[in-house]
Amino acid sequence: MLIDEAKMGGGQQHLLWLAQKIDKSKFEIEVACEENGYLVDELKKNNIKVHRLDISNSLSVKSFISTYQLLKKVSPDIIHTHGGTAGFYGRLASIINYRGVVVHTYHGIHYLNFDKNLVGWLYKLIDKFLLRFTDCTICVAQKDFEIGLKEGIVKKENSIVIHNGVDVEKFFLTNKNSDFKINLKNENESIIIGSVGRLHYQKGYEYLINGSKSVLEKFPNVKFVLIGDGELRSSLESLARKNGVYNSYSFMGDQKEIPELLAQIDIFVLPSLWEGLPLVILEAMAAKKPIVATEVNGIVEIIESGKEGILVPPKDSTALSLALIRLLENNELCKVLATNAYEKVARDFNISKMINETESLYLKLLLKKENA
Repeated sequence: MLIDEAKMGGGQQHLLWLAQKIDKSKFEIEVACEENGYLVDELKKNNIKVHRLDISNSLSVKSFISTYQLLKKVSPDIIHTHGGTAGFYGRLASIINYRGVVVHTYHGIHYLNFDKNLVGWLYKLIDKFLLRFTDCTICVAQKDFEIGLKEGIVKKENSIVIHNGVDVEKFFLTNKNSDFKINLKNENESIIIGSVGRLHYQKGYEYLINGSKSVLEKFPNVKFVLIGDGELRSSLESLARKNGVYNSYSFMGDQKEIPELLAQIDIFVLPSLWEGLPLVILEAMAAKKPIVATEVNGIVEIIESGKEGILVPPKDSTALSLALIRLLENNELCKVLATNAYEKVARDFNISKMINETESLYLKLLLKKENA
């Protein structure tokens, strides 16, 4: 399995769970990624072999050579690339003298969500070319599959939708871990509205900050907690100061103990502008939290508005704040939404389902390759 970065993220968590939980009597997993980070630490705890692979997000001959040399050295039966950068170098390197199975997963086709420009056009052209050397493309959301078909970067005959899944038992914590020292609440802050995600334009946190003033006017004891880091941290902190809400925000940076932190959140919010099929929504559902999220891409495949959560249009601070106020005013609605969400994730988006579907795909592709 190849991925570019080892820091915390949805793609990294997806890969980690695959590597941890796949049937070791059938598959031997090795991972290639950057040298240090959350993913590497967790893989090593599970005695999964990690190869250092530094690949650039820009076009790089050095990155291509490194990927090719690794591929030649390991000579795997299956290459499974995750995300755009690893998908580019891994699939490009596989063209040269490789006879194994090539699988690529789109964890959201992010470049299609930007305004049409030369870079987006180039990415699409590259993916169309690499599709010819890909045995199977996995989309984590039906919407991505449909968009990919329309844009010509996915083919119906060799693509599949395998929804993300989570370890439900890991996130439904009924008892507080006594060893966990972070306490999100103090005596003056009785309600926590929280989110987990990169501080990146895609996540739409500026719209949450812009809408939070009206929430705080009605509920001054609310605290907003943003778990995650990114390039927009300083600008989002400045925006909170400008709006006079900074003292009601906690920017926590990256954290490893997500289940323990989710357990302390009262309402989960994700104001994304686009998504694949976000693991963090599934995690919040498994933690049995009421959810407010935006009505985009894969989120609508997880949540039916009014049943498992409340969905609002993206880039709409007013709708976001009104939805949060609605939940803050109606504890019974919170309980119903949280219960429905928990039941749905346990039934339709559990980790076993994702693992079993991926294993079946691997075996099917290997058999097809052997018989070719």
